[in-house]
This record gives sequence, C-alpha cells and structure tokens, in this order.
Amino acid sequence: MKKIIPALLLLLILTTGAFSQSTTITAGQTANVQLPVLKNEDISSIPSPQVGMMVFDQTFNVVRVFNGNTWTCVGCSEQAYSSVQLATVESFTLGSSKVGTNTIYSANNLGAFKISDNGIGNVKPVLSNSGAQPNGFLMDNQDVIVFETTLPWQLQILPQFDLLNIINRCQWVSPYTYTQPVDVITSADEPNLTYTVREAGSFERRECTIFGMKAYKFRNKVFTEKYAPFITFFDKLITATTSVNLYTAMGISPQAYNIISNSPWFAVNDGILTFPRADNKPQSNYGLIYFVAKSNNLPSFRMRIFTHRPSKTNIEQYFDANGNIRNRTNYLDNYYINAMDTDMPSALNFSKQSPNLKVADPPSKKEVPPPTAGTENDFN
Repeated sequence: MKKIIPALLLLLILTTGAFSQSTTITAGQTANVQLPVLKNEDISSIPSPQVGMMVFDQTFNVVRVFNGNTWTCVGCSEQAYSSVQLATVESFTLGSSKVGTNTIYSANNLGAFKISDNGIGNVKPVLSNSGAQPNGFLMDNQDVIVFETTLPWQLQILPQFDLLNIINRCQWVSPYTYTQPVDVITSADEPNLTYTVREAGSFERRECTIFGMKAYKFRNKVFTEKYAPFITFFDKLITATTSVNLYTAMGISPQAYNIISNSPWFAVNDGILTFPRADNKPQSNYGLIYFVAKSNNLPSFRMRIFTHRPSKTNIEQYFDANGNIRNRTNYLDNYYINAMDTDMPSALNFSKQSPNLKVADPPSKKEVPPPTAGTENDFN
C-alpha cells in the first residue's frame, strides 16, 4: 500500500499539471481517485501530452491513457484500424408485405446514404484526386464509416496516417441493430459471373463525432462470389467421386485463406471440395463455402452451392455417358431452373432494371445460374 500511494500522487501531479483540473483522493474503505474530466475534443487538443497520462473522456464515458502516440481507451475491446480508403457509400430501404405464407421483400431507393435505411448498398473506394465525392471510409476492408453528407475537403486531403489517428481515437457508442432478411447482390458482372453480395443477418451500427460531424460505423459484411472458374465443373454430373481444388480454381493461397463449408452434405478438406455419398442425404441441398481471409486487408469470398438428386431417368435425359450436360438450354429451361426456383434461398439483385424486385425471382434462363454445383447421381 505504501508503494501505491506515491505512484498515485505522482500520477495526480502529472495529470493536474497537464489539464489544470482538480483531482480528489478520499481515504478509507471508500477510497477513490477522481481523474481529470474532459470532453473528447479537449483531450485531443492537449499540447505535448506525456506517456502514461490518464483522463476521463466525458464525451464517451471512458478512461483514456496516452501511449505516446494516441489517447487509447482503457478496457475497450475495439481494435485499432490499420488502413483507410476514401469511399462513396450507398444504402437501401427494404419494404415487405405478406402474401399467403411467404414474405415478399422489395428493394427501394438504392442511392444516397440515409441512416433510416435498412442497410448498406454499394461501397465504392475512390481516389482522392478522382473528382468523385466520397461520403465515408472503408476501414481494413472490414468496416464502413459513413457520414450523412459529403466529406469536407479537410478530411479528403489528410494523409492516411492522420486519418487513422483521428478515427482510431473515436469511441463508438449508441449501438443500434437492424436486420437485413435476405442476401443482397449489390453489384453484378454477369458476363464474368462475378457478384458482390451483402450477406443477410443482423448488423450493428455505432456512432461517433469526427470534425463535429456525426459518423456511423457498420460492419462491411460483404463477399465476392466468382463462378467463372467453375463453369466446366458446373456443366458436369457431380458424383460421390467428384472433387475440385478450390485453392487452384480461385487462384488463392492456402497461406492466405482458410476454406470452410456450412453444409454437412458436401465437404471441404484442405481446400478440396467433395460430395461424399450418404444414405440420408436430402434430395435438394443448399449450402455456402466461405473463403476466410487470414488478414483483414484481403477480400472475403464465398460460393453458393446448390445440389439436387434427380432420378435415373432425368440423369439419362440431361447427361451423356461422360457426365456432361447434353443440351444446356433444355437442361436449364426444363429441369434446373424449376429445381432452383423451388429450393434455393433467394437474393435481391439490384443489378436488374426493375425498381421493385421480388426475392423469389429465379435467375434468367439465358444465364448460367450463379448458385450451382450440378447434380448427384446417387438417387434412383
């Protein structure tokens, strides 16, 4: 105890001298130390702070300590960001109505960011000299920080180091949760079968004040789905002996990504996708494969897998002896689209022209359906 008191007195002398704030010590069983209490903007403007100085941040109700570079939050679980990009962020509203036992969702007003909207739409990184007007930041390829108006030029011209210093000082408060009930395809490159998808789920939004403006932080839970490398794989009959090396097909490294499956009816081991036979396998199966980046700065991939088990008659009708599709158009028109329309979880696709899009709209019959893994011939 004797060693603790001098240390506390030294701390109080330093903080009192630096902030010109009163500090109180109460002795006895209710002993406490009252740190200087300052607003966040006053803390960040303290001239020449010393390492180890502590203060109570009145704006965010947290204790901060100066570590030599920034005023870090004591006990906060948030990790500091390491990269930042200027970005133009859009948002969307999602209307819904009940039709029988199904819920139909419609996409409305994808465009300028509004905090009242249901979620984030496109997030487009922009260059500072491109002439585009950014309204937010993309952080570590994981989070989006967005403002209700265009960023002032003072923020646009700051170097990355200074921007990170400002953003990492924020304490994000006022959590608000909204639910996005369906996957949303925010952009699509149909010829190359590449889709950007914001995954369905519950998302948290938090708030902070930067340069006197309210900033909103969202988790950037977005995935890139690339199907072009798998076209020849899709066009074959998938069997219990079928396998594909996902690392090779996607052109990614095992050192950079882990690959996992959320379906018990197909397996991924060391990047090899297989479809083991099982007596209790469902006739239709939908699942996802995630390519989990080992670094926050790498893009996140996923792949939608839909398998179905046709009868022996349908196999002979649509596939040749080598397991290749006999007639792609006939197969898509008369069999596969019907199976997908019945069993595949749907996605809103903002890449289409229609202003209101039903969730249950099937893919175009003229396109290679993006979520596909062919068929399995273990059902007779």
